[in-house]
Amino acid sequence: TAMAKTVGLPVAMAAIGILNNKITTPGVLRPINKEVYEPILKELEEYGITFHEKEREYLGYNPDNLF
Repeated sequence: TAMAKTVGLPVAMAAIGILNNKITTPGVLRPINKEVYEPILKELEEYGITFHEKEREYLGYNPDNLF
């Protein structure tokens, strides 16, 4: 499922990175460290998971016109 691929795969990749000494920063980390997220994002591309960022103007909360 999408949830398994977008949550489970990155966690598994991070665990393998730690075990193989590719991620060496000690402690509990948020995934904002380039050592953590760059190799994981590259590997996720091999599974067809890519991320595209878009910036949009915030128009405020309007439940009648979401999209």
